Amino acid sequence: MQAIGRRLTYANVVSTLALFLVLAGGAAYAAKVAKKSVGPSQLKANAVTTAKIKANAVTTRKIKRNAVANAKIKNGAIESEKIADGSVTLNDLDSTTMPFSRVVRKARGNSALAVTEAFKLYPLSEANFTQAPTENDTFIGALDVTFSADCKAPREAIAYLLLDSPDPTAPADIDKVAAGTVKDTAGVGLLSERIELGAFGGMTPSRFEPGSTKNHKLSLVVSGKCETGSGIAATFGGANVIATK
Repeated sequence: MQAIGRRLTYANVVSTLALFLVLAGGAAYAAKVAKKSVGPSQLKANAVTTAKIKANAVTTRKIKRNAVANAKIKNGAIESEKIADGSVTLNDLDSTTMPFSRVVRKARGNSALAVTEAFKLYPLSEANFTQAPTENDTFIGALDVTFSADCKAPREAIAYLLLDSPDPTAPADIDKVAAGTVKDTAGVGLLSERIELGAFGGMTPSRFEPGSTKNHKLSLVVSGKCETGSGIAATFGGANVIATK
């Protein structure tokens, strides 16, 4: 110890202290990270934890398109208020799993047809449809008719919606699924009316679930008469098949 003390000089102390300060300063400098110098490759896997993410820091623009998969969505997290109006359409639903009524077939026609006392077939497009095994079908329709001024009252027209009729111009009661009529007892001049076709009378207005897939065909027929004169025309016809499962 006496030997060390004899060798310890002011110069030695100062130089040693200077070396210590230099080394300490270098370490402090080395601890500083240059701005924007840390990238993905500098981050350890799983280094950024939930606690290290600032609240509300991840915005919509920071989420990659299609990055949030179904497995990442919590059950019950998406409420009605979060679904945009009109964004969920029938094509997005599995109708076979939903017990509700909906129109499954629309048959339409816009031909001009001269109506007589004998039943005539009014042409409809899309008149064929398929009934599912567990489907209950009901039917409604409409037919627009015009009575000319030459067709004197009392005047009337009647229309039937038929299903799978072998001879629509001679409609059998069992084939009738909807019917309607218009009567004018005192009118004078030109008159246009719409016949609303629905179930009434002794018809069979629905078809209960057939148990297996069944193909059907709709037919719309009309007849009419005037007290004197003539001139009844059908100008538009339509029928809807409404299915309930």
